[in-house]
This record gives sequence, C-alpha cells and structure tokens, in this order.
Amino acid sequence: MAPRRETSIDVRKFVLRLFKKGKSYREIAKIIGRSNTCVQKIIRKFKSGGLIENERGRKCILSDIARRKILKEIKINPKVSAVKLAAETSQIIGRSVGAESVRDVIRQACYKSRVARKKPSISLQNQKKRLEFAKIHQLKTRNFWNKVIFSDES
Repeated sequence: MAPRRETSIDVRKFVLRLFKKGKSYREIAKIIGRSNTCVQKIIRKFKSGGLIENERGRKCILSDIARRKILKEIKINPKVSAVKLAAETSQIIGRSVGAESVRDVIRQACYKSRVARKKPSISLQNQKKRLEFAKIHQLKTRNFWNKVIFSDES
C-alpha cells in the first residue's frame, strides 16, 4: 500500500466550511489539492458521526469489570500467573484474552510481578532432627541463649 498523507484537522474544517457554502466535491478537491475521494470521506465521516478528528486506536478487549476482577485476583494471590488469570478472564468475558493483556492491566495498576521463591526441600530425617533439637532447647533460659554465639557457617 502506498504511503498516505494524513489530512490535518485544519484542512478538514476548511473542507466542511466549503461544503456548507455549497461547493461541489470536485471544486473543494481542486482548492485543497487532494483527491475527490479524500473530500468525500471527510464529508461522509462528518455526516455519519459528526467527527472531524481521527478516533483513537484499537478498542480495549477488557472491560472495566474484567480489569477490576484481575486486580482483585492479584490482590488476593499476588503469585498467580498471568496465563492462569488470562484463562479465567477469557471464560468470564467470553472472548480470548492473552497473558500480555493481563500483564498490561497489572502494570497499569503499578503492581510488580511476583515469582514464588524456591524453598529447599528438607529430608524426613532432617525434619525429625530439627524437631528434636527444638524440643530439647525449648525450655532453656534467656541466660543460656545470651551465652550462645550464632554464626553463619563460618
């Protein structure tokens, strides 16, 4: 497709002024230096919706209700994945919603993405030893614990 010049808002207003004065499409096109179809489209757009400016871009797939539902889920469980949220949301609104759309909603609400931290798995034998140690030292006095030197594996 050939590159197109966008008609400025001032020129569009000028086209409408000339049209209201009774000029034909051809005369208007000659005056502004554009094609007949350009003039026709400007006038047709004005007649159908009363618009001169371009409409904003693509419409949002998510409604306000869907956005609030996503943010509510994030508030309850911040570690839920965007893919799962997208699947739930698409079931609710009946249209497919991508994970990136969900991430956009989360970012716009200034939430940070969370990932569950991996916990080291403890063997059953080690669990029993830890519990036994805790039970033995549970009743020790404060004086005893003041004498203990805590170190970090060094």
